[in-house]
Amino acid sequence: MRILALLCLVLSTTAIPAQAAPIRCPAPTVSTFHTAGTWYENLEFDGNTIWLSNLTGNQIEQYRLDGTFLQKHDLRAPGAIRKGQDGVLHVNFGNDSPETRPQPSGVVRLTPKPVVWVGGDTLSSANGAEFDARGHLYVSDPFTGLYEFDRRGTLVRRIDLAYPNGVVTVGNTVFTNLVIDPESAIVRITGNRQTRIELGAPDKNLDDLAVGPDGKLYVTAYTSGELIKVDPWTGGRCVLLNGLKNPTAARFLPGTKTMFVTHASGTVLKVRL
Repeated sequence: MRILALLCLVLSTTAIPAQAAPIRCPAPTVSTFHTAGTWYENLEFDGNTIWLSNLTGNQIEQYRLDGTFLQKHDLRAPGAIRKGQDGVLHVNFGNDSPETRPQPSGVVRLTPKPVVWVGGDTLSSANGAEFDARGHLYVSDPFTGLYEFDRRGTLVRRIDLAYPNGVVTVGNTVFTNLVIDPESAIVRITGNRQTRIELGAPDKNLDDLAVGPDGKLYVTAYTSGELIKVDPWTGGRCVLLNGLKNPTAARFLPGTKTMFVTHASGTVLKVRL
């Protein structure tokens, strides 16, 4: 869908410094759910099944929670998968590097096969995504900013950010992490106000994040190989897991303390708090 409205916002910005008090990270239970020789970028749950974005395989794959393969759909360079308020899965596509940006990028709806919902000249590299309490979809494009679409797929606004990647929402508050940032920052956006939650290291390459049942953020750090637990209001944090090989995204199974974590190295982990 072509751009019908575009607001490039200059937001007031504050920062929560990297010296915030740490929080507790009891050791979780970790097991391997799935492994393959491919890059898994993102995931979403649909009933008793899980969908995985196979970035380099150019497809999305559905599995039962016992690991049984169910089906796949071809989709070029899929990114985030998110379920809308109508129960329909929305999947980003064209999550490419700058060299391939001239190719199409956008969002499809699975009804039940992929049908383009946002496309045209709106996005250049659709990566992370999340719905807010109103049913608006936020989509990150690391090269051009963070986009908000209404329930019809019409562009509401573009927030000018450098290198946004993962996206989550708490009510109508939006959190996005910056994959390239000198302080490894997460940005909290409430209305026209931005707050930077700085983790204080330039080399983590924060990729995606999830909201846990405890209200904390669980952030995948691609380069440092960490899963970091962060208090979204105070900035307190601790490392829940380390030694991971290029983690890309995390997502909690609804109603549980269990999350699944995808990796560019081809592994999907099951992590129980």
